[in-house]
Amino acid sequence: MLLKRKEDLEIAAIKTPSYGDVSANQIEIPRDVPRAPEVSQSQNVSQSSPENIASRLFSAKESTRKIEEEEEYTPTSWLNEIFMESIRLGVSDIHITPEREYISVRFRVNGIVTEVARWDIGYHDMVISRIKVISGLKVVEKNTPQDGHLELALEIPKSDVPAGQTPPKSVNFRVSTMPTINGEAAVLRVLSREGAVISLAEVGLSDKALPVVKKMLQRGHGIILMTGHSGTGKTTTLYAALNEIDAKQKAILTLEDPVEYRVPGVRQSQVNSAVGYTFGAGLKAMLRQDPDVIMIGEIRDEETAGIAMRLALVGRLVLTTLHTSSISGALTRMIDMEIAKSIIASAFAGIVNERLVRKICPHCKQESVPPYELMKMFDIVWPENEKLYAGKGCEQCDNTGYQDRIGIFEVLEVNEEFRNIILSGMSLSVLEDYTRSHVVQTLREDGFDKVRKGITTLEEVIRATI
Repeated sequence: MLLKRKEDLEIAAIKTPSYGDVSANQIEIPRDVPRAPEVSQSQNVSQSSPENIASRLFSAKESTRKIEEEEEYTPTSWLNEIFMESIRLGVSDIHITPEREYISVRFRVNGIVTEVARWDIGYHDMVISRIKVISGLKVVEKNTPQDGHLELALEIPKSDVPAGQTPPKSVNFRVSTMPTINGEAAVLRVLSREGAVISLAEVGLSDKALPVVKKMLQRGHGIILMTGHSGTGKTTTLYAALNEIDAKQKAILTLEDPVEYRVPGVRQSQVNSAVGYTFGAGLKAMLRQDPDVIMIGEIRDEETAGIAMRLALVGRLVLTTLHTSSISGALTRMIDMEIAKSIIASAFAGIVNERLVRKICPHCKQESVPPYELMKMFDIVWPENEKLYAGKGCEQCDNTGYQDRIGIFEVLEVNEEFRNIILSGMSLSVLEDYTRSHVVQTLREDGFDKVRKGITTLEEVIRATI
C-alpha cells in the first residue's frame, strides 16, 4: 500500500452530500460523550491480530493529531479513526453492526472478515447518525434500508510518498444502512482510490488468457461479459479491460451505479433512480451520444439486458458484468431474462469468469507441506516434485500469511460452434461440458498454475473453486 503508517494520513475534509430538506450543518451531535471505553475483543482471536488493530483505533494519544489527550471522543473522531485504519490496511468493506450489548466493528481484508473492535452499544445511535449525515442519508428514517455515498479528501505529506507515485487525493465509500433486530447496521464499501485502475496483466490474467481477452477487445461490436460471485473482482477487471481501449481514438461511455473508478477521457455517468434516471433510460440516451464502446456496470434486469443486446447488434462493443457462478450459467440467466437465443448467439463476443484468491505474503513466504486432508477431500493429486509455498505470518501481513489478492480466470471466446450450440437449445449440462473443454483454462487450472509459481496456496484455490 501507499500508506504504510496511519500517521502518514490526515482526513482533510469530508465532502458531505445534501439530502431532503436538512443540511449537514443543521444536525448537531451531542459533545457530552465520555472517553471511549476499554475495547473488548471477541473470544476467537483471529490471526490478523484484532487486538492490535483495536488498540490503534482507539488510542487518542498516539493516533489522532487533532484530539488532545484530555479531549473526549465523539462519533466524528471515532469514525475518522475507523476510516484511517481501514485505508492503512487496504480494507474493502467496513461492517458496523449492533449486537445486544455492543457495537461490532469488522473489516474485510483480502476477502476475509475479521472483528477488530467492539464499542459500547450506548453510542450506536450517534455513530449511525453521523454516518448518515456525511453520506447524505435521512437521519430520522430508521426502519427502511438506505444507500448513500461518502467521499473523503486526504492530505498526505510529500515526504511520505514513494518516488514516482502520485498520492491519492480522495477515497470514496458506498454506504448502506439496514434495520436489524438490534438497531441499524451500516456497511461502507471502499469504491475507489484515484489512479487505482490497473492493467489486464496486473489483475492476474495468465499468458494464455491475456491475448484472448485482448483479441476480444479489438472487436468493433458484441458483448464481453464478466461473470462471478459478488466481490470476485469483476468490476476491477472490467475497468482494466476498458483501460486497454484507446480513449483518444474511440468514444467510450459508461453507465454505472455507482461510479467506482474515474478514468480520464471516458464519459462516465451514474444512474439515479430517484429522479427516473435508470439503466434503461441511460442506455437509450447513450445511443444519441455517438459511442463506440459502452460499459454497463451490471446487468440487473430484463430491460437492461435487452437494450445491451440491441446495442451490441447495431455495432457497439459492450462491456458489462453479471452475477453468476459460471459461463454456462450466464447464458441460462440471459435465457431466463427472456432474451431470444438467436440474439444471444449473435451478440456475445466472449465471457470471462473470475474468482479472487489471496496472494502469499512475500515477506514471510516459505516452503510448506501439502494439505493432505483437503486434497483427499476434493480428490486432488499434487506431483511430489512440485513444491508448495505458504506464508508463515509476519508483521507485514498481520500474521495471516497473505497480502493482497489476485484473480484466477476462465475465458471463453464465442465462435460459430458455440453459437450453434446456443441456437440448438441444448441442455445446461451440454453447455457446461462444452465450456469446460473450450475455455483457455478452467478456474482450477489457472489457480494451480499460480500455486506452482508460488503466488498463492493450494488451500486458496480450492476455497475459491469449490
